[in-house]
Amino acid sequence: RSSGGRGEGAVTLSGRARAMEMGRELNMRTAKARSNSALDVAAVAKGIESVPYAQAAELLSPHENDGDLALKSCQVHEDHPARVVVVCEPGLQKQMGALHPAAALYERFVNLEASVSEHATFRDTLRKRGIKVLTVREILRHGLDNNLRCRLDLEDLAMGFLTYQGDAGPGDKTPTSRGKLEENLKEHVSDSYKRLVLENMSADQLIDVILTKPTVTVKPSYRDTGFTASYEFEPLTNLIFTRDQQITTAKGVVMASLRSSQRQHEIKVMRFCFQKLGITVLGQVDPPGYLEGGDFFPAGEDLCFVGVGLRSNELAVFQVG
Repeated sequence: RSSGGRGEGAVTLSGRARAMEMGRELNMRTAKARSNSALDVAAVAKGIESVPYAQAAELLSPHENDGDLALKSCQVHEDHPARVVVVCEPGLQKQMGALHPAAALYERFVNLEASVSEHATFRDTLRKRGIKVLTVREILRHGLDNNLRCRLDLEDLAMGFLTYQGDAGPGDKTPTSRGKLEENLKEHVSDSYKRLVLENMSADQLIDVILTKPTVTVKPSYRDTGFTASYEFEPLTNLIFTRDQQITTAKGVVMASLRSSQRQHEIKVMRFCFQKLGITVLGQVDPPGYLEGGDFFPAGEDLCFVGVGLRSNELAVFQVG
């Protein structure tokens, strides 16, 4: 009876191994087919690989007699009526910030349900005044269902926000076993494995990766899949304040430079959104220059005011000038 049990176990293990092998082969065939399609897209997009495809420019459909909104992305005076506003809804990244508001640079405690409701009311109020309101998630999602280039652009962005790192543990194994372990671990924290992970995610999963910036530390577990992991996150808790990541001048958009280290990744997301909307980004303020959009006040074709203090400095003013 015990022998029969071992035989049944061996059959089960063999069947599982075959199933896993078939799954790996299917994934490889899928990845190969996807890669061939990606090459076709890349051939069309040759020379502009660093700039996302401006599929979302169609979201800026011109109002009657208004011309192309994407070509008029400027603000001459602070009190000029807004026509298009880009906002970021409170979501998972805001919830993470709510766990410790002070460390997330929040002045008050956060009730996420109330924040979501208030933000929806804010967007509705703007729309009732004839303003076109676009959300960051809406822009990032746009075109993914029918345009492979849009999907690949978002995956490329997510690649930079998801970090894998391996931890092989104590060095008490034989040279042979440790070599196999390290090779297997290396494969599962590689960019190729990460790319496969992202390729199989839904659009909203990819966006959540971008908004929470996870780091996955992978360790051997000696059971099940052979791995275990711990997780750290650097959520973009302040992306909701979408005036800060750029300034909108009389000539166009210039990306800012945020002094708080936890906010610096917000600029990558907003730049991506503008470029996907077909809005030209004229330049960017670089450290040691620091400029936050809330400190910028446009006051004419050739005049603006900039508040200099904890968040913005004179080096940034000289760069903009």
